[in-house]
Amino acid sequence: MVEPKVRLRELREKAGLSGPAEAARRFKFNENTYTSHENGNRPISKKAAQKYAEAYGATAGWILFGNDNQSPRPADILPQVPIPASELVGPTDFPVYAAAQGGNGHLIVSFDAIDWVKRPAPLARVKGGYGLLIDGESMTPAFRPGDTALVHPHLPPERGTDVILYHTPPDGEAEAIIKHLIGFSDREWTLEQYRPPEEFKEFRQEWPICHRVVGKYSRR
Repeated sequence: MVEPKVRLRELREKAGLSGPAEAARRFKFNENTYTSHENGNRPISKKAAQKYAEAYGATAGWILFGNDNQSPRPADILPQVPIPASELVGPTDFPVYAAAQGGNGHLIVSFDAIDWVKRPAPLARVKGGYGLLIDGESMTPAFRPGDTALVHPHLPPERGTDVILYHTPPDGEAEAIIKHLIGFSDREWTLEQYRPPEEFKEFRQEWPICHRVVGKYSRR
């Protein structure tokens, strides 16, 4: 019988996280508690399972009992997880836009589509969903140059997600940044990048538009 610790480890590995410490840092879990849960040294409570399920895009029932028939698809877990071809649906009407590296690590996004591809399942019915071809290494290994971020423009900001922030409404050309959203207030975004590692704040007045990243296509 597969134990909860095995299913928890499976979720973490599918999310592209190297170990419990990285998962704890990414999702702001208590590292000792999470490590004990994944190692099986401490039973996973219903409350903890629910917290892990929300982070990984799974269900508490699957983590605890494996009773959801199948494990969550990688495409539903984290932006780091590539979307497999089997998760592409519908007509070829999903626009991909290019981003060029600008000053201060910012991106200059051109909203003249460079390609049209089949829609990934997470954006199957999302009006205005798009892909953004990544340039620059500030978010490596989550996003490498040549990866395509899959973007949902209508989801509200959420802590612990990857986001694209814009100075102005996306149209023509726009300045943007792609970062990990640690937290936010009415005045500020608290952001994280991975290369070089840095946490910093930006004023929401200067970056008023937040689009959430819900997946990626890995570079070929």
